[in-house]
Order: sequence, then structure tokens, then C-alpha cells
Amino acid sequence: MANTLAVDIGGTRVKWALVDEAYGTPDRGSLSTDFSTADELVAAVVSIAREHAQGIAGVAISVPGTVLEDDPTGTITGGGALGYMDGCPLGQRVREETGLPVVVMNDGKSCALGEYAMGALKGCRVGVALAIGTGLGGGIVVDGRILAGAHGFAGEFSFLPTAYDQGFDIRCAAALGLSWRGLRDEVCRQKGLPDAEREATDGRTVFEWINAGDAAAQRGLDAYTRRLATLLFSLQATVDPDVFALGGGISAQPALLASLRANIDAMYEPWPLKQLPTPNVVLAQHGNDANLFGATYELRRRAARPE
Repeated sequence: MANTLAVDIGGTRVKWALVDEAYGTPDRGSLSTDFSTADELVAAVVSIAREHAQGIAGVAISVPGTVLEDDPTGTITGGGALGYMDGCPLGQRVREETGLPVVVMNDGKSCALGEYAMGALKGCRVGVALAIGTGLGGGIVVDGRILAGAHGFAGEFSFLPTAYDQGFDIRCAAALGLSWRGLRDEVCRQKGLPDAEREATDGRTVFEWINAGDAAAQRGLDAYTRRLATLLFSLQATVDPDVFALGGGISAQPALLASLRANIDAMYEPWPLKQLPTPNVVLAQHGNDANLFGATYELRRRAARPE
């Protein structure tokens, strides 16, 4: 089988890899997302595809923004940090320029499918991937298919509220409260730091405090993972996954997973209706590569399905 060219378009970098049949990556690279128009970004993707045209059978693209599952044009709605991609029929344009099959997928959904293809969700009937970053990305996989929803919006966890008593308010959405900045803000609040010092604090510093035993920082971590555990229980009751795969930069910190599991256990212990399963949380295995693998998996799945 020929390789697939997988491309992950992010806010700062465009990462690409040739993905072989066993999901190995014999070649890879990246370039800065230093574009100001959709035309420039499309040209960059097409250039990478043409450079490897002799050895690839298709192009699988992971993007920020919403993409309808049954849209053959692969048109992006929104585009996240790349607002100029809003309305761009990316799949159609790359297909016309290269003559190759093309799949375009939302990056969170690509991540979930990548973990299903060969990662922490492999073998699950129902699995959820959550990626903690500037928001709360992720997706839902059911029987080897991504759950897209009627509007391509299923699995957009960033929009879920983390303070239900405040209603549907962007100020308490998961994108803010459960991003890595949400953890930073909670830790800095517990330490009584001023806003200016909070904004200058990065994730590495936060976990240096936590791992050193700073009591205020540990209280901040506990408050953060208590909110995250509440969200997981809500998703468990709604989707009922076998496994939650937790990814994103700060997920690599053992203290985060330990605190999250402790809060899950503490919440479940007094719960009187024990038929609600306890969320089973593990670490995602492939980091940013999950986006590349998930888009590749979807391209191959569509190519293999009967007409």
C-alpha cells in the first residue's frame, strides 16, 4: 500500500508526515503557519503533496474548525485561530490541484480517531479523547467511526459549562476553565498572586510549585481537577465511554492524572446510584501525531468502504 500524506494544520505550525500501512512515519516535516490568506495555506499543502506525489495514495488533513462528515468539498467553518480559512473548501481545492483522494477532518476528531487507530482507545467500542490546551479539544469514537453529530459539532467539549449555576456563559465555558490557563489561573488565585504575575506564569512553573509540595498550588490543582472530574461524570452519563484518553501538554504531568483520579473516586464514593460507571481515564499515547493518524485512518476507511 502506498503511503498517505497526513497534514495537521495548527495555529502556529503545519506538521506533515508520510504514514505507511502500519502507521509508521518514514518522513515528516513542518513549516510555520505564517500565512494571511486561505490561498497561501492551500498552496503550501499542495506543494507538500506534489513534492511527494510519486509515493502517496491520498491526502489526509486535520484542521481547526468544523467540517461536516458528508461534505465532499471539505469546507471549513470557523477555522479557530486561522479565521481566514472560514468557508474555504479545502478538500475540493487540494483534490483538484493534486488529483488525489482527500479527507479533511476537525483536529479534535482526528485526535480521537488517531488514538482509536493505534493508541489509548484501540479496541474500545466507545471512546473519548480530550486534549487540554488553549481550549479543551477532543472527540468521540463509536464502533470505529467518529461521532460527528448533525452539524459536525459533537465532541466540542470547549463549549460545555463548568459552572452550571451561571448558565450558558462563555466566561465559565470549558475552553477557559479547563484549558491549561484555567489551571494556571486557579493555582495563582490560591497563591494570591496579582494578575500581572499570573499572566507571566507558564505551565512549567505551575507544576514546579505543585511537585515541590506548595500547598496553595496543590489546592489549585485539586480545584481544577474537581471541575474536570465533574465534566467527565457528565460525559460518562451522556456517552458512556469505555475509556477517556487524556492528552495535551499538561497531561504528561503525573500529578495531574493522580489528582483527577483522586477526585473521581472522592465524588463517586458517596454517589448512591452505583449503576453509573466510574470514568476510566488513561493517558493518550500519540500527542500531536494522533491528529495525523486519525485523519489517515479516516481516509483509508472511506477508501475501503463499498460504493
